[in-house]
Amino acid sequence: MLDIFKNILNKKKKLTISDKDKIAALLGTNAEALEAFEKAYHKEMLNEPVSDNLFAVNAKQASGMQEHITVEDAFVSDLIDRIVAELLQNTTYYTYKDGKSSSRTYHVLSPSTPVTKEEIMALPAELRPQLTGDLMIRDIKDDAYPALIGIYTDYRMEKDPKKKRQLYGMFRQGLELQDLDEIMYRMLEMNQNSIGNWFPQLTEAVSEHSFFQIPDTTIIKVPLTMLQLARLDYFTLTRTSLEIVDRFCEKAFHLDREKEYFIKTGVFSSKYDFRNARVSGAEEVRTLGEYLLYIQFQSGCYAHYDLSGRNQPVMSGQGSTVEWVVREFIQDKEDNPTIYKGLPLHTEYRVFIDADTDRVIGISPYWRSDVMKHRFGHEEDQDSPHQIHDYITYSAHEKILTERYNANKERIIQEVEKLLPDLKLNGQWSLDIMQNGDDFYIIDMALAKNSALNDCVPKGLLRDAEEDWIPKLKETSRYVSDEDICVCCGTPVPEGTMICANCQAKLH
Repeated sequence: MLDIFKNILNKKKKLTISDKDKIAALLGTNAEALEAFEKAYHKEMLNEPVSDNLFAVNAKQASGMQEHITVEDAFVSDLIDRIVAELLQNTTYYTYKDGKSSSRTYHVLSPSTPVTKEEIMALPAELRPQLTGDLMIRDIKDDAYPALIGIYTDYRMEKDPKKKRQLYGMFRQGLELQDLDEIMYRMLEMNQNSIGNWFPQLTEAVSEHSFFQIPDTTIIKVPLTMLQLARLDYFTLTRTSLEIVDRFCEKAFHLDREKEYFIKTGVFSSKYDFRNARVSGAEEVRTLGEYLLYIQFQSGCYAHYDLSGRNQPVMSGQGSTVEWVVREFIQDKEDNPTIYKGLPLHTEYRVFIDADTDRVIGISPYWRSDVMKHRFGHEEDQDSPHQIHDYITYSAHEKILTERYNANKERIIQEVEKLLPDLKLNGQWSLDIMQNGDDFYIIDMALAKNSALNDCVPKGLLRDAEEDWIPKLKETSRYVSDEDICVCCGTPVPEGTMICANCQAKLH
């Protein structure tokens, strides 16, 4: 098995689909051979050099590329702690642990005086923090939200389908790439797919029943100035800035360096290189903040035209969140083989639900055969050692996945329908369930219309979901005081106004 990977790595042998299927058939009937195949892959392939393609660089590699030095200067270290205290102050979080949930706000003893720009500029450039609780670096001085709201207004009013799609794409791209301001932050909070907008309702519903489990989870709303760091080039961030993020996350998430964690943003786990999502060992946990920051940075890059030439299509959605998430890591009870550079190949179920009618409208294997084999065996990178490994591993394990799925599918549907009356959400959603031995964990949700595999929903049952990206702002922003924003044109209007002076829309 080791020779197979050495030959693949040295490009001495190009495997056809038939070759891969023959190897998979052998491994599927020989557990010892499959284990040897896995060990050979992990030894030979998971320590490859860092790619020059940003989308192939994972968080572990990115963190390793940074200079990890101990901050010995007492003044700098004290400055870092003061900034962390500023950031923690009033940071809100939601936690679910041991079947109980709570939502709180951190109230820490803030420094007597905030860190000033003068203090920062007194440091050498390589030691300067690029954020405080109130200060941050932006590429453009003016706020981006007026232009974004203008594009969104044009999108809402446009009748031509092609132009409408273009305007929506421009709006979503800008929302993920432009420098942040307070109103853009509030707009990002409106994303229905972001975990904070559905997870509390899910935990309440699950607590009324005994079948499903949910991993221990902490969600924080990332302070605006810290989230702005992800709009900068990650590789230009100073060691001091990264140390601030690390210390902040260690305190905000109450991390234990002896534990192992699964991490994601509010909408994006980047688990398709599992080294992004799994954090273990004292040093990785200590620098967990860098992992989250890099994932947030990378997710926004998917929407960047300048980076799309590297065989990477322009996509928006992965960066539309203000939340970071740390969860307990669920240890694999079944000794499953892995795909995606370390992700255990559990049996998973994607269930489509209608929360308005409390019924299941579709179900599919999460790792559906046609999708997975096409991904690993018929795309441009099909000859990559990673895709060859994943095609063979998936094919060898496919029978077990199928048998487990078929054995439990009807029970999953029944148990989901039991909890739906207690799920206080509206609309149609996908619900992702992971099986681990005899335990079934609900691990993710998203709007059904945004979810892959929704072709399993019978024709005519799947509905579109209305989006609203305009937050209501009353006495919450330095930009708008005692005012709302017109949902048609985005113009701030005084409270109680009946007709918008800009677009003449009726407001009440």
